[in-house]
Amino acid sequence: MPLQPIANGLWCANSHFRTLLFKGSVRMTVLAGEGGLVLYSPVVLDEALLRELAALGPVAAIMAPNTYHHFFLKAAAEALPAARVFVPEGLEAKIGPVPRAETVTRNCPAVLPGGIDQFTFDRHAVHETMLFHEASRTLVTSDLLYNYQSEHGAGEKAFFRLIGNYGAPKVAFYHRYAVREKAAVHELVAQVRAWAPRRIVMSHGRIVDSPDAAEIFAAAWQRFA
Repeated sequence: MPLQPIANGLWCANSHFRTLLFKGSVRMTVLAGEGGLVLYSPVVLDEALLRELAALGPVAAIMAPNTYHHFFLKAAAEALPAARVFVPEGLEAKIGPVPRAETVTRNCPAVLPGGIDQFTFDRHAVHETMLFHEASRTLVTSDLLYNYQSEHGAGEKAFFRLIGNYGAPKVAFYHRYAVREKAAVHELVAQVRAWAPRRIVMSHGRIVDSPDAAEIFAAAWQRFA
């Protein structure tokens, strides 16, 4: 699970998790800002991966992006004691105390290295925070967009075909029940358009690399608006 370069100052580590139905794919994104790295949706940090990170620079922050991406968070916090740890609202009530946890809300954003912007989708049940890496114009999200394609595992593909979420960048149908106000979807899409990303890196699925990335994101969310 070596780090894979995506763009200048941006890397990912691809890993897996187990469900009752299939082995799922998951991705950690590493963003370099002014003064350090941010680990977004951490995966297992073995010794080799920790050495790779150390060679890139100090880890300033570890972020659990929403209330579902937390399986490897506590171990990452223990492995990197100098890093600040940012968690979504409601996560500690779900899993218990997290070392050094600072709760992220719209009114209390994470303190991140310069060159990394953020938006917290707080009127959504999982309270996801997206990041924008300014230098590479990359939107980093966890579960607000999927893009399952042919390279994914058979069980994973079968499940996401079943729910109509395979073959193109899409938003899973169950987000309809998680959004608390439709106006929040318009705000989410407006923020992505304002950032004007040329790339979207998500925790699940093929990376979207396109000058139309903002409109691809907007089109995927249109039915929820």
